[in-house]
Amino acid sequence: MARPRDTELDTKIIEGATDEFHAVGYGAMTLASIATRAGVRPGAVYTRFRDKPEVLDAILQHVALLRAGRETEPPGDDPYENLLHAVRNLHDAVSWEHAWTIPGLAIMGTTEADEVRDLIREDLRTNRQSGLLRPAIEAAIDAGVLPGHVSVDYATSMLLGAYFTFRLAVDAEHWPADMPEKLLATLGAQPSSSAGA
Repeated sequence: MARPRDTELDTKIIEGATDEFHAVGYGAMTLASIATRAGVRPGAVYTRFRDKPEVLDAILQHVALLRAGRETEPPGDDPYENLLHAVRNLHDAVSWEHAWTIPGLAIMGTTEADEVRDLIREDLRTNRQSGLLRPAIEAAIDAGVLPGHVSVDYATSMLLGAYFTFRLAVDAEHWPADMPEKLLATLGAQPSSSAGA
């Protein structure tokens, strides 16, 4: 992206690009359609971005900043409560408008998805929910809250996948309130006071 000349205009373009992506998807989005959505001259968009992958990278960065403002730290030292907190954070994040529209692109079998799959995978790797979830799962295994045979990679993927599937199938306002607890029970998690008993 070219050096910003006007941060207000840059923000307007990035917000317009994010809205356009959510409205029409990556395939139909163009630099010209972003300009229209943002209410700016096409030249303003073309000056800042060479192509759609560069726009998507900017959208991912924008969403990451928005996401960072929504997250909270683990509550303390109890491995079960920290794991439950990480899954609740995931629950809240996935119910958010921006959370899974973009990563969903990664599983589409299109040329456009192939173009940006590495960007999406990097976003998932650095995603704060994964950053909370993996250490919480590791600590839960170490403390006996999760069975020792549970793989951190499997558990992380299972939880992310369960929420991704739910996001596709059911509107977030209809999700059960105890969904995090139910998913942890599926993995064999027990509250710390019962672990190893």
